[in-house]
Amino acid sequence: MTHDPKAAAMQRYHDRFDSAQYNAIGEFLASNLNADRDESRVVDILVALQNTAFGLCDHPDFATAWHPLAVQCGQNFLSFHTVDAMRDFLRRFAPEDMRIDDFEATAKGMLRAYSGLDDLQTATAHANGVHSWQGRMAYELLAAVDYLTQTAIQMLAHGDENYAREKLHNGLNRISGALYEGIRHSDQPALYNFKSTYFPDEFDR
Repeated sequence: MTHDPKAAAMQRYHDRFDSAQYNAIGEFLASNLNADRDESRVVDILVALQNTAFGLCDHPDFATAWHPLAVQCGQNFLSFHTVDAMRDFLRRFAPEDMRIDDFEATAKGMLRAYSGLDDLQTATAHANGVHSWQGRMAYELLAAVDYLTQTAIQMLAHGDENYAREKLHNGLNRISGALYEGIRHSDQPALYNFKSTYFPDEFDR
């Protein structure tokens, strides 16, 4: 008799499935998204959750399904409570699987990064109004953090590397601008000399 890994995975999924947990997650999603339970935005995330569970049950087609689920959680600004409920649901299928840890860390990392951008951009605007070199330096550094945060989000999402590079480049330019303020105006310009900092290139692989 030929072993069918897909059929075995589906059987493990059905054996470990908990309808109460699953339905509760559906309600949490509907609340987070301000949507009806049967709307496509809710259903799409539930499908991604199921796919992740299939992967945890060793279905060969869904080994990396945890990542799209994590990205959907981050991009849809779900609550930590909902992410925790998903994590607990997934633990039913493979309690010690590191992919569940990666799912939780990716989703929560993106959520916190997105949630901080508004405050960061407000702080940047305020710093731009300070009439001193320290204020200008703070403005450049806060703007750099904005770009670097957007880069980090792209990395967590496995996003477009060209777009991520553009954001990273802009962030580094802002850091350079901040250092120029220190070099030009500080009484201790050497404190802002970072010429010895080494940036790796493709030959360092």
